[in-house]
Amino acid sequence: MQDYKKDFIELLVKAEALMFGEFTLKSGRVAPYFLNAGKFFTGEYIAELGKAYAGAYLDSGLEVDVIFGPAYKGIPLSVACVIQLQEKFDKNLAYTFDRKEMKTHGDGGNLVGAPLDENTRVLIIDDVMTAGTAVRETMETLKANGNPKVEGVLISLDRMEKAKDDEMSAVQAVERDFGIKAFSIVNLDDVIEALHGKEVLGKVYIDDEMKAKIDGYRAEYGV
Repeated sequence: MQDYKKDFIELLVKAEALMFGEFTLKSGRVAPYFLNAGKFFTGEYIAELGKAYAGAYLDSGLEVDVIFGPAYKGIPLSVACVIQLQEKFDKNLAYTFDRKEMKTHGDGGNLVGAPLDENTRVLIIDDVMTAGTAVRETMETLKANGNPKVEGVLISLDRMEKAKDDEMSAVQAVERDFGIKAFSIVNLDDVIEALHGKEVLGKVYIDDEMKAKIDGYRAEYGV
């Protein structure tokens, strides 16, 4: 497993962003684990998070000009990623994000950051993908604002489970529907490999009992 993946999984548990127990999801499913990306609220955490996104982007082999962060959670992610790409990897990319509401004064518009046109290569970056709705909305936003070439979508954790009313995961469905690369810093298999039966930061986060619960959940909803 690449170092950026190992570091990110350790960050997940250090920031208490990845929790294990019993959680009712928006879909109504009761899951044994939950990711709360809102836990990355310190300078240390957002810097480490940006480095993980940067590592996943570089590992993907994609070449883009702009990292696009959909409002609201995608905004700090896009900024953190381009900062780390510059500082750690000497790769100077731009960022752009959208506003939820159209600005009617000053320069107007609903995008902030680098301008986009049909020649701009874009990577969409976000925290998680449940149904892919946010990505689909973002694709429409980009079409209406320069219609750049979207090369891919990068999220933090691929839950590797079926989207609602689909046999594919949301990540797989985005690849199918838009013909672009959809990928993550880590997936659930990576998390299990790193945490099952192993002590990390002084604690075993996935013991055999929790592993059995995760396996049962995946048997019903996994892809």
